[in-house]
Amino acid sequence: MKFFDYHHVYDFGHEWYLNIICTNLFNLLQFNMDWSNFAGRPILLINIFGESLFGFTVTIYKFTFSFDFLAYRQRDLNWYR
Repeated sequence: MKFFDYHHVYDFGHEWYLNIICTNLFNLLQFNMDWSNFAGRPILLINIFGESLFGFTVTIYKFTFSFDFLAYRQRDLNWYR
């Protein structure tokens, strides 16, 4: 169990990942910020009981912010390293 895990990736823009209270089964909180090289359409996605208990994603122009609470299928940050 880790208290937090952080990673930055540069792939067609900057992506920052932050996982808080990580176990093998779930993450309590997952944050993702992305500043892309390419513009996207404005999007607001809200999910309940998908891959997490509650989460949302907001995209405005080149900026994307994602938040998940109690994520069952957490992002594997070791895959990016």
